[in-house]
Amino acid sequence: LFCESDSAYCKLFFINQKLPLVISKTLKEVEDVLQGNDFCRIHHSYIINLKFVQKYIRGEGGEVVMNNGTHLPVSRTRKQDFLNLLDKI
Repeated sequence: LFCESDSAYCKLFFINQKLPLVISKTLKEVEDVLQGNDFCRIHHSYIINLKFVQKYIRGEGGEVVMNNGTHLPVSRTRKQDFLNLLDKI
């Protein structure tokens, strides 16, 4: 579903798991691996899988609601890139 930065660690959230998988990689390292595979960095702390976005709520940066009901912020600086990728899906 999405990845969340936790300092030098990264939490990976999956559809069928209640608890996240914590790995000792930075979000940047995870982003490099996932790049081009329907994933988008929407915030300094979050990468999301575009296939699991339920809806986008407009705002200054806005926020996305994932299929599991989690609300995640979209930063103002990453908003346009996110919306462009969302239109392609």
